[in-house]
Amino acid sequence: MGLLLGFGRGTAIAAIVLFGFALLKRLIIVFGFLFALVKFAIVLAFLILLISIAVAVIRDWSRDKNGVKST
Repeated sequence: MGLLLGFGRGTAIAAIVLFGFALLKRLIIVFGFLFALVKFAIVLAFLILLISIAVAVIRDWSRDKNGVKST
């Protein structure tokens, strides 16, 4: 009987450890996905900023070529 109780305790501890690893793995996946979304948003904002700067520079060059003077 004592042998069965010992196996039961060991099995319960092993189950808790395996459940903890599974939960940790799931949390790592979820946080990795969230961090990937944040990285994508940062890269997208940076690209929008670069494109807007490029458009402003091109507009300024085209105004200078057309002879339009700003005050």
